[in-house]
Amino acid sequence: MNSILDLVALLLLGAGIAIGLAAKRRRFDRTNAFGIKRFPTFGAKLQSRSGDYLLIGGATALVAGGMLLPASNHLDTWGWIVMAPACLFLLYLLIGT
Repeated sequence: MNSILDLVALLLLGAGIAIGLAAKRRRFDRTNAFGIKRFPTFGAKLQSRSGDYLLIGGATALVAGGMLLPASNHLDTWGWIVMAPACLFLLYLLIGT
């Protein structure tokens, strides 16, 4: 059971990294030689930027899940090192400032 969850976590990490790199490549492909992004219309810009944000958000969720799944699986040995900052960050998000 532990090795299956670790394999799933590895697949989540790989998919998240691949999607993140694809999103960054999409942003890079839209730039010209001077580094300026060009869009034919404002609607195209909104659509393209929204797609980028969805891809980056999905990649972040997959990488976070890929990190937290083995950490919760191995909580009694080394998982607390990963889970402690994650739980503190979630507590910060819940309380807010």
